[in-house]
Amino acid sequence: MYSELSITSGHRGYIKRELKENDMSARSTTSSRILDAAEAHFAERGYDGSSLAEIAAAVGIKKASLYAHFANKDALFMDVFRKALAYEREAAARCFKHEPTENGPGSSYAEDLIKRYDSTQQLRFLLRTSYMPPEKLKVSIDEGHERYLDQLCEAFEARVRLWGASLSKATLQQYGQAYVGIIDSLQVKLVYTDCEQAAMRWAVMQQMLNAALQQAASQEVSHER
Repeated sequence: MYSELSITSGHRGYIKRELKENDMSARSTTSSRILDAAEAHFAERGYDGSSLAEIAAAVGIKKASLYAHFANKDALFMDVFRKALAYEREAAARCFKHEPTENGPGSSYAEDLIKRYDSTQQLRFLLRTSYMPPEKLKVSIDEGHERYLDQLCEAFEARVRLWGASLSKATLQQYGQAYVGIIDSLQVKLVYTDCEQAAMRWAVMQQMLNAALQQAASQEVSHER
């Protein structure tokens, strides 16, 4: 009797766990669909122009059901932003990791950024949100964007070392900040003008950056002698 009861209880426990896991999986799938729909709405209409009711309808659920996944519009917007930011940080890391040594440091990411902008909804949302954030979410968005820029600065400095330029730490950090400034400028161009204008700006800045790096490296070598 005791053995039979134990088996039955264990079986019930297993069923409860399975139901719970299935419920969590369903919620996760629905949450992902909500995030995708919200990204499309926010990218096209911005924060103020987007409606939770319309986002819910795009997913095929009622607005009230959306609140089972996201507390409010702010929470949903920030989750879409974090997702887009995480994807972009991964994209940047891949570009720097696989950048050919013969290319100028940071070239691969700058060119990839321009190439992807028109065709990548997530990137357009990320940049427009970073430069035109909702006022009440500005602090959190700025913090996320700054962490992304810090990552670019560190990755650029690492590529300069691999490129063969022997620079002091202080000089290297200055060029890291210069590269971040260039990326920032390109992103503003993408948001407010178009890819062609951004590509033209990058072509000029790339030449200036590489020439300046080579000159700085030569001067550092001369000082060492």
